[in-house]
Amino acid sequence: MDLAFLDLEVSDDIWIPMLAAIIGGVLAMLGSLLATWVQNQSARKARSEDREFAGAESAYAVFHKLLDGHNSAANLERQINEMFDIANRKGHADMEPWAKVRALVGAPYDLENVAPKETAFLIRAQKADLLNEVHLIQRRLATTLVAADQYNELRKEMDTFLLENLSEGKLGEGTQLSAAFETDKKTRIEMREAQLNSLLGQIMENLKEDIPRAWDIIQEFRAAASEQYGEKFPPFKIERVL
Repeated sequence: MDLAFLDLEVSDDIWIPMLAAIIGGVLAMLGSLLATWVQNQSARKARSEDREFAGAESAYAVFHKLLDGHNSAANLERQINEMFDIANRKGHADMEPWAKVRALVGAPYDLENVAPKETAFLIRAQKADLLNEVHLIQRRLATTLVAADQYNELRKEMDTFLLENLSEGKLGEGTQLSAAFETDKKTRIEMREAQLNSLLGQIMENLKEDIPRAWDIIQEFRAAASEQYGEKFPPFKIERVL
């Protein structure tokens, strides 16, 4: 009997199954690793999608805050202009500005702040200038709207003062002052008038400058958000009506 042949046959019987088992194990391990990698990629993609949707929602919140700020300021400006027009049509063009502008409807205004994290995507998009503009215009509008609330308080104080001193002064239509006071009360009236006129003038100047700029920033921000988030940022068209 050929012993060498038997050794080879025995070796084949051992090594071939062993080799097959090793190859099978390696393939199984590779398959498991591939499945894990695919699963991780899917999870990573899902997390990325979630972040994109969250970012788009934050961008829309900023857009809404900017639009609300613009509309509040535009409504305030329209009120002031209408009261000037009414006074002029009634022949009171020569009256002091504060006497033409009564209480401002809507004050106090509650304008929401834009949080830095809501505009962080502008940094990634390399739009730092727009980022600064967004926060600056929102702060300027908020300051002007607070000033409108202060004007209402001062206007109310003036009305109270006039009503308490009707014996020395005369009120025209509504709460408009049409006659000067005498004695030391005249000085007090003049100081209050100067304060009201100064505050009203600053409000009107700010509105004239900031309302058009606020509208431009809204358009720029909407374009940047659409570019960043695509269809995730709601597509819509807005028109300036105020």
